[in-house]
Amino acid sequence: MVNPIGSGTGLTTLGGLVFNGDGNRRGLYDPSYSNFAPRIGLSYQITPKFVLRSGYGLFFIPSYYGNGPADGFTQTTPIRGTNADNTVFNTLSNPVPNGILLPQGSALGNQQDIGQGVSAVRSDRTSAYLHQFMLGFEYSLRNNDLIDINYVGNRGMKLNTGSYERNQLNPSYFSMGLAALTQLVPNPFYGRISGTGCGLQNPTVARQQLLRPYPQFCSVSEQQPLLGNSYYDALQFTYTHRFSQGFSVLASYTFSKYIDDVAGPVPWAVVSPSSVRNTYNLAAEKSVDATDIPHSFVVSYIYELPFGHNRMLASSVSRPVDAVIGGWQVSGISTFKVGFPLSIQTANNTLGQFGGNRRPNTVGNPQASSPSIDRWFNVAAFQDPSNVFDFGNTQRYISTLRAPGYQNWDLALQKYWHFTESIRLQFRAEMFNAFNHPQFFAPNQFLGNRVTNADGSYGGSFGQISSAFPARDVQFAMKFYW
Repeated sequence: MVNPIGSGTGLTTLGGLVFNGDGNRRGLYDPSYSNFAPRIGLSYQITPKFVLRSGYGLFFIPSYYGNGPADGFTQTTPIRGTNADNTVFNTLSNPVPNGILLPQGSALGNQQDIGQGVSAVRSDRTSAYLHQFMLGFEYSLRNNDLIDINYVGNRGMKLNTGSYERNQLNPSYFSMGLAALTQLVPNPFYGRISGTGCGLQNPTVARQQLLRPYPQFCSVSEQQPLLGNSYYDALQFTYTHRFSQGFSVLASYTFSKYIDDVAGPVPWAVVSPSSVRNTYNLAAEKSVDATDIPHSFVVSYIYELPFGHNRMLASSVSRPVDAVIGGWQVSGISTFKVGFPLSIQTANNTLGQFGGNRRPNTVGNPQASSPSIDRWFNVAAFQDPSNVFDFGNTQRYISTLRAPGYQNWDLALQKYWHFTESIRLQFRAEMFNAFNHPQFFAPNQFLGNRVTNADGSYGGSFGQISSAFPARDVQFAMKFYW
């Protein structure tokens, strides 16, 4: 679409908002009706105790989260706090003396948000999908003991990217230099645009604004474009001992790697923010994912103590004694995981004025010789780029630099008193983080929190750990079943 705002200016002004309901467009985007998602699973019993399994599936996943932008249909009315002479205005009696600003709806058409930042969703969206596949075997060691070994793979295609700045200045213009790009030049939009956020209402405007793909907009944030890819590979080992002789256990170990080039639209799923540096080079964002955990071992278990009636020891004690020593169980979940990868954030994003982002440069070994909560990594290994046009070379997430690992024991002690076949009383004592092992959060990853001391050494909170998971928590409970 060619926007008419540029008519007669000598500029080609592409792009403009199209509202739902215009023409045949009924929804936020045009859905696909041709998705085909085949799935197949195979299993083969090689011997009575040995089974081979494999499977593949193509899965389409939600490609948009939320309701989309509401440009034109929302409006904020500022409350007047002072008069022209700086005296306090009586906001209680008349907080909006100039009246309430009403949304204009779709009346402006493709002129909506001209001279401002705009958020939009492309109508011609494809569908996000996953390839999932596995190959493994199960072997029965004994009647109650099984082992599973599986390779599991996942390939995410056209994944949701969260948001994407489409109006970034092309880096090919960086060779012009900062002075030329920020120089004020005659504004061809002067008199056509009012109420702007980037100077397009003024007689002059920064040259770089007119060189952008959509010069009539301050920014163009495409919401949740389907541009990302992900790669997950894992080798999973599982041992199962089914409940017998008062004991059961389920133990699993996963060795994996998770790589992608986007952070996604759900902030609760990532450890720290990580914006795209250069929209013209998304491949540079490829790194391990924020949730990559290459080693994970989890074991859960239940053990009935062998005391009391129908047990190995003291099976002939009296009922009063059995009420004290019999019916006890110990259970727990033990978890051991490697920490999440870290994402170092720059102190000064000089590329923000051009619609881009940047990260620090890695100038040394990030590993600390003796990691501690005061200095978890080598804070001298990162520097803000000296060139304002440098995107930085530090990866989005650093696979070799991680938050503290997770080691946790949750234990429980419980006892049952059986009165009849269906009536019983249970006592439980539960301990979360039973051994009170400190479980630290990730360290401070913002380079701006690093302070240079007079002697050239570094201080500040950069690289420090200041928070942790809760300490040991003990709770008791009684439960009556009938």
